Amino acid sequence: MTHGRTRSEAGFSLVEVLVAMTITLIISGAIYGLLSSGQGAFRREPELTDRQQNARIALNLIMRDIANAGSGLPPFTQVFRTGLNAFASAPQNAFNVGTDELEMLTNTGARENEPVCNTSGGGNGANVRLVRGTSTIPNNTVVILIMQDGTWAIRNINSAGTNNGGPGNCASGVPHVTPNFAQGGDPSGLNTPSGVCEPNGFGTNLTNPGCNVTDMSFATLVRYRIRNDASGVPVLQRFSSDDPSAFTGGAMADAGFQTVARGIEDLQVQYHQVGTAATTWADVPATVTTGTYTTLTNEVQVTLVARSEARQIQGARTSTSGRINIRGSLMSSATPRSTLLHLANAPSSPSPKPWF
Repeated sequence: MTHGRTRSEAGFSLVEVLVAMTITLIISGAIYGLLSSGQGAFRREPELTDRQQNARIALNLIMRDIANAGSGLPPFTQVFRTGLNAFASAPQNAFNVGTDELEMLTNTGARENEPVCNTSGGGNGANVRLVRGTSTIPNNTVVILIMQDGTWAIRNINSAGTNNGGPGNCASGVPHVTPNFAQGGDPSGLNTPSGVCEPNGFGTNLTNPGCNVTDMSFATLVRYRIRNDASGVPVLQRFSSDDPSAFTGGAMADAGFQTVARGIEDLQVQYHQVGTAATTWADVPATVTTGTYTTLTNEVQVTLVARSEARQIQGARTSTSGRINIRGSLMSSATPRSTLLHLANAPSSPSPKPWF
């Protein structure tokens, strides 16, 4: 008599079990890969957005300052500082190259320039004499003194009085405001013993600034730079000369630099000169020559590279220096409105204007 196997005793063979396990592992691996990729994207995208947003906010601020650069100043004033390409004190970028810095004279136009009718002592004195006759300039106001030759110097007003004399182009018998730029009592250190002729480390001609002051401007000296903070994270910083305490002994104080955005590891600046080809960019602004409109800077291009400090994120890139970070870059350019105004008023002879 044969004994048949009941249904409850039925099972899988070894081959069937191995096949089922293999299929299960394949499906599980695919599901894990999807979950891991989704988790990586969930972490990566906010980091990318944050880096881009940081760079965008900083770039918008820089573009605004560039657009206002030179406003209210004479047409042949060099408003962009030279010698800041791959600045020696700046940290290196991801390609082991020093980052650039950007310095300019910018003006919101809230206060117009004050015409100067005379420079006392041919520029060697401490005072200049303004055309206007009412004294409403507060003490410790940082101003830009524009010279006849297009150079400029930055000084701090200690006090302001009036004088009825008529030297130079000043009207005799009429009160004229006399801002005092004496070194004594100057908390900023911007003023020098020999008055406006002596360089103080600022201005387009650092060794021999002009001595004949034609305008006193309330423009602001603005500088952008990148430095590493206490934790080693690169930050973009902005300096403004509006506050005399921003200077120490006539130099830019570190305390005068305010952090604009964290994680900005590279700042690259290029300049375009009037009259050159559209694709011709220079790492330094052209030297401005009085009377020559083609030496003016009519466009500035800025590139910012931002990096994330988050680790172990899919898609992070390794730089030549070995840093593995999420990175994003933004580039934008702006034209100083003052340049456009000066070009519009430029004479068209002897040939048609080449900059339009």
